[in-house]
Amino acid sequence: MNRWAFRFILWYICVLLVQPQNRFTFLWPLRIANLSFIIGTGLHFFSCLEGRRPLVRLGPGTILAFLLMFFAFLSLHLGAYQTSSAWNIWIDIIMKNSLLLIMVEALAFSVERVWAVQMTMLICTLWWVKGGLRLSAMGATYSGDRLMGAAVSMIENPNGFAYMMCVFLPLYLYAYQRATRKWIKWFFLACALANVYIIFQTGSRTGLLTLIIMGVFLVPYYGKNHFRALAVIAVALFFIFPLTGKKNIERFRTIPQSIASFLGMADEDEEEDKGLNQDEQSAADRSLKNKDTWGLIKENLIFGIGVNPDESQIPEEFEHAGGQVHCEILAAGRQMGLIGMGLHVSFISLIFIGGGWVRRNAAHWPAVRDMGWTFQMQAVAFAVAGSFSPGPWNSVMMIFAGSVSGLIRALKEEQAAKLERWAGI
Repeated sequence: MNRWAFRFILWYICVLLVQPQNRFTFLWPLRIANLSFIIGTGLHFFSCLEGRRPLVRLGPGTILAFLLMFFAFLSLHLGAYQTSSAWNIWIDIIMKNSLLLIMVEALAFSVERVWAVQMTMLICTLWWVKGGLRLSAMGATYSGDRLMGAAVSMIENPNGFAYMMCVFLPLYLYAYQRATRKWIKWFFLACALANVYIIFQTGSRTGLLTLIIMGVFLVPYYGKNHFRALAVIAVALFFIFPLTGKKNIERFRTIPQSIASFLGMADEDEEEDKGLNQDEQSAADRSLKNKDTWGLIKENLIFGIGVNPDESQIPEEFEHAGGQVHCEILAAGRQMGLIGMGLHVSFISLIFIGGGWVRRNAAHWPAVRDMGWTFQMQAVAFAVAGSFSPGPWNSVMMIFAGSVSGLIRALKEEQAAKLERWAGI
C-alpha cells in the first residue's frame, strides 16, 4: 500500500509538470492532479496505520513547510491590507505545495525513492525540451525573437521558461554523469545543451545571468572530473550561441546597463536625455517596484500586508509596490514580512546546505554524492533566477526541498544501521 501511495505522488508530480489537461481539455472535469494527490495521501494514511508508522517525517523540510503554512494562515487573517480571509489563489498555492513537500519527504524515505522522484521530474521535463526545440523550429516567438514557453503554468512565458531550464540543467548533467551506457550518456548531454540553446532563444537576461553564475561553479568541477564533457560543451556553445536570434543577442548586450538601472546606479539626467528603450525601461520599473516593496515591508515587518491583500489600500508613497514584484524574496516579504523572507531563504539554504551535507557524507557512494552536487547547483539557480521572478513557493523548489530533507534522513538512518552492525547489535 505504501508503494502505491508513492506511485500516486509520482503521478501527481507528472501531472504537475506536464499538465496534460491543457492539451486534452476533456481531462479538466476529472481533476486528475487533485485525485492523484488525494489517493496517494489516503493510501499513505492507511499504510501508516497498518504499519504503525508516523504519518510525517519531521525533517527540516517538513518543519519549514509547517511553519510556512502556519504563518501564511496568520498573514491571511492579520496582514495589514488583507481585507478578506476567504480562500484565495495564493493561500491555495502555499498550502498545496507545502503538503506536497511533506508527502515527498514522508514517502521518499530511501535513497532509491529520492532518486525516483528526481528521475520522474527528469523524464517529465523532456517534454519541455521537446516543446522548446519544436517552438524554436517553428519560430513561435514573442516580442521579437523571444521564445515562448510550452503550455505549462510554470513556463508559459520566456522568463519562466529560462528559469525552469536553468533549474533542471544540473539534473540532465547528473543523468549524463551517472548513465552506464554511452548512448544514454550522450543523449542526456545533448539534452543539457538543448536546455542551454532554449535559454538563449528565450532572450531572458535572467536566464543568461543564471547560466553564467552556475558556470562559475560548474567549470571547475567538470574541468576536474569530466574534462571531455566540458570540452564538448564548450565547443557546442561556440556554435550554438550564434544561432540565437539577433534581437536576443542585442538584448543580452543590455545586461550591464539593465543591471545599473535595476540597482538605481544609472545617471538619471543622462537617461532623460537619451531616453530608455523597452529593456532599460523594464529594468527601471522593476527597480522602482523593488524599492517601494521593500519600503512597504519595513512598514509591516511582522505579518506583511497579507497573502492576497487589497492593493487599493497600499499608500501612495509605495504606489509601485502593487501588482507583481519580480523578486521572489521581496514577494515573500510582501506577503509575510521578515518571516516570509526568512522562510524563503531557508528553503533555498536547505537545498544548498543539505546538498553539501550529502556530498560529504556519501563520498563512498558516487551516485548519491553527485546528487548532492546537483541539489547545490539547483539551489544556485533558485537563488539567482528567483531574484527576478514573481512567484515564491513554487512547487519545483518545494519538491527539491522535500527530496533533500528525505535524502539526509535516509543517509543518517543508513549510517546508524551500519554502526549497529559494527557494534553487533
